[in-house]
Amino acid sequence: MNQFTSSVPIYDFAILGAGVAGLSAARILSPSLKGVVIDSEEQAGGLAWQLGCKATDRCLYCGVCHGIQLRRDLGNFSSYPFDFILGQQLSSMFKENGNYHLLFKSGRSIITHLILIATGILPFDARQVPQYGYGTFPHIYTGIEIERNLNSEGVKAFNAYQKIAFIQCIGSRNFKEKRGYCSRVCCRYALRIAEDLAFQYPHLQIDMYYMDLQLLGGNKELLAEISEKRVRLIRHMPYRVESPNGKPILLFEDDQKVNRVEYDAVILSVGMTPNPGTKQVADILRVNIDDDGFIKDYGDGIASQENIYVCGAASGAKDIETAISDGKKVAQRILSVHQYLQQGIS
Repeated sequence: MNQFTSSVPIYDFAILGAGVAGLSAARILSPSLKGVVIDSEEQAGGLAWQLGCKATDRCLYCGVCHGIQLRRDLGNFSSYPFDFILGQQLSSMFKENGNYHLLFKSGRSIITHLILIATGILPFDARQVPQYGYGTFPHIYTGIEIERNLNSEGVKAFNAYQKIAFIQCIGSRNFKEKRGYCSRVCCRYALRIAEDLAFQYPHLQIDMYYMDLQLLGGNKELLAEISEKRVRLIRHMPYRVESPNGKPILLFEDDQKVNRVEYDAVILSVGMTPNPGTKQVADILRVNIDDDGFIKDYGDGIASQENIYVCGAASGAKDIETAISDGKKVAQRILSVHQYLQQGIS
């Protein structure tokens, strides 16, 4: 080992992304292997820790509590046998003697035998579809924006509203814009938000405009009940939102006729997109991405380079529970391979 490598921290694994999937994987791996969790953000937790509980008089199984519990379990991170490198951006990588040398823009570097990509997802920026008026007209929100403020003063404005609308698939299922995939979570979080708002403000009329209602995953019966009792489902996609008098008006076609419906507020159910850092990580590590911009998973979390894996929403949009489960599953796979190789050596 040369003088350069002797002064650089050496790890068995490095996880790129400190969201719920990456942290869940680290907890599985760390008792047996020496590892580090890396994130360009200054704080660990990812998107899941920015969301709010949507429980009413019953749990709506949104999964946010799992992220909250993970954060509580981790505490100040000092009690866990893995390191953190936060607020650092990866700049380059080279491979030597079966190990990966990761260099950061700050000049810092580490060596690791294995890399797990867990860069996650971010909400689509609704300002990229200006026809829906987000950021231009008043009383137009995104679902994520509402969810972050469900238990704060911010949502109390809804007490003055009588009639609101959700528009689904904003930033998803749009092949023209090269975002043809279903984000898998939007319909479910919209229904849970609708249930929460209806519970807090029983006077609200809630309409939901959609293409297809996707209730993938668990708790389908609960979500189906909400869709039947709490919202009026309208199978049309508004193509524009106007606001000539300060209230949003939705325009959509029905039997070749343009309909205009006024609401007090509109909630845009934005889809999920790959974290912007995912493409950069893929280029640096020389792994493949799929047509939607996610890291390509070749099975069992294996990416295209030796000893490089992917988990959670880095390989495709997932809800919190599925991302956590996938992080654990891929970590178990890594441990199994490690134990097998160790047995072969011994």
